[in-house]
Amino acid sequence: MTIKVYEENGTSVIAPEGKIDHVTVEEFEAKITELGNANDSLILDMAGVEYVSSAALRAILNANDLMEGKSGLVIRNVNNKVMEILRITGFAGYLDIR
Repeated sequence: MTIKVYEENGTSVIAPEGKIDHVTVEEFEAKITELGNANDSLILDMAGVEYVSSAALRAILNANDLMEGKSGLVIRNVNNKVMEILRITGFAGYLDIR
């Protein structure tokens, strides 16, 4: 997994690529925590993510909690495979997915 970070209209965008699983989740969580603590809003661009494990789901939920009370976390460009996981787990109804 690689993680790209860039600014878009004053908002930090985190764009991981590859699989987010038990091997890569620590790096993913660290980047979210770093940027979440420094910003009022975050965008998680999932266009390059091919797989998420339960560890990744926990990290996404923690990111959402971190951004609560701020402008929030937006998740975008989720592919069908990952979206199905989010639906099955109930996360799709809880998170701001666009």
